[in-house]
Amino acid sequence: MENNPAMTKQQSQLTAEGASGFGFYKELAVGSEASLLHFLGFELGTLLFANLPGILGYGARSVVYPMLFKNTGRRPAFGRGVVIRRPANISIGNKVLVDDYATLDVRGPSGAIQIDDKVSIGRFSSIVSKEAQIKLSAGVNIGSYCRLASQSKLEIGESTLIAAYCYVGPGNHQQADPTQPLISQDMEIKGGVKIGARCWLGARATVLDGVTIGDDAIIGAHSLVLEDIPAGAIAVGSPAKVIKMRS
Repeated sequence: MENNPAMTKQQSQLTAEGASGFGFYKELAVGSEASLLHFLGFELGTLLFANLPGILGYGARSVVYPMLFKNTGRRPAFGRGVVIRRPANISIGNKVLVDDYATLDVRGPSGAIQIDDKVSIGRFSSIVSKEAQIKLSAGVNIGSYCRLASQSKLEIGESTLIAAYCYVGPGNHQQADPTQPLISQDMEIKGGVKIGARCWLGARATVLDGVTIGDDAIIGAHSLVLEDIPAGAIAVGSPAKVIKMRS
């Protein structure tokens, strides 16, 4: 007998009785509303060029991948093994770097990712829009192994530095029905995250939904940010508390 455990919404869609494997993959990769021609172009482009090494790979992807996105600026650079989902909902500015094995993932037709000029996204980092509006302003630098996700809104201001292994996004599953497993209940949505310009998040910092961090703030390594941090503040700890002002 097949086991039917409690699951997340995405798991349920993937394993639903009668669900088409092709239909689910197309929904995940480019969206069910995308044309078959766009889907085939996506498949061909990623099959041939996603893992092509060296300067030949960078050059080929800089020519082919812009055809997949909503719009792309001058001289983009895409590393090997970059995972792209729903590229028609992603806008990329001039001279953007998406390093090896990073992920740009839009889930759902109303979600969008906007990456402005000269943004750098480090290796193995993920930008995930779950029907959310995500904006990375010009000059943002995201280190390796970060996860930035939202179900509502995420905005990061110009020239903000996010060190390796940071997490920005949803915090807790709702507990509306105590008789149901947490895994099958929706995430709490508190209006998204806004991080100002010229901020610095230290390694392994965590910022949860509903938080605003003001311009020029510094968040110490390993800190957990649950409440707003004012502009120019230095905050550390779990939960993070302001220990001094920069000026």
